[in-house]
Amino acid sequence: MSTYQKLTIVGALALLAILLFGFSTKPKKLIQEEKVRALNSTSTDISIIKKEVLATITGDQRASIQIIEAQIEGEEDSTQKVEYLKELSGTWFKYGEYAMAGSAAERVADIVQSAEAWAIVGTTYAKGINQQDVLKKGAYCKAKAVESLENAISIDPDNIDYQLNLGILFTNYPDSSNPMKGIQILLKLNKKHPKNVPVLNNLAKFALQTSQLDKAQERLRKAAKIDPENRMTNCLLMELFRRLGELSRAEEYRTKCEQKI
Repeated sequence: MSTYQKLTIVGALALLAILLFGFSTKPKKLIQEEKVRALNSTSTDISIIKKEVLATITGDQRASIQIIEAQIEGEEDSTQKVEYLKELSGTWFKYGEYAMAGSAAERVADIVQSAEAWAIVGTTYAKGINQQDVLKKGAYCKAKAVESLENAISIDPDNIDYQLNLGILFTNYPDSSNPMKGIQILLKLNKKHPKNVPVLNNLAKFALQTSQLDKAQERLRKAAKIDPENRMTNCLLMELFRRLGELSRAEEYRTKCEQKI
């Protein structure tokens, strides 16, 4: 497995971990306001982001990027160019520059035009949404993540994972014009795939965030019945029973939640 593949898989898993496990101590209203304010700010251009990034990374990092870019520019064979672009994306990812990693991955997807390639672009850009030290960078990454996941869905509309990731993204980073879009996507998926545990988990997580504990419990019971060893289900059940004040049951699920996969 190449570095690019490893890093993009890590990116996808990290995205799900951040979005699913990210319980916060901040008031929910404040979190929502911060997200909407940051992600509705004016977007920017990748060339501007690149200029800013190149000014902040180390000389060795800059040199490694320039070497790969020179290889890309000098390569006429599209197959080899794709490999160099994957290497470039993986290198940017390693440096924590997810907008740039997504840009390189997008160039790969433009060439190969597969649903999987566009999904990788989407999850890579999504890693950069939380980089809100630069708000425009976060807005850019969100817009590109949405666009890329929609491309993946248009190519492979039957893939639940692509639709689920889009629903998670909108749920956690809502649009001011349609703040319920994410939950609407998840509810539609649940209606079509009522036994899909990741969908049930995400609906339960949203219910917990909005203090709809009865709905959360109903969905988690269904999920646990289908897959009693699902770690995410058990972690959410731990949180649910903590909120309900049933600490002995919360402790029971904490043990299951912390079990290594």
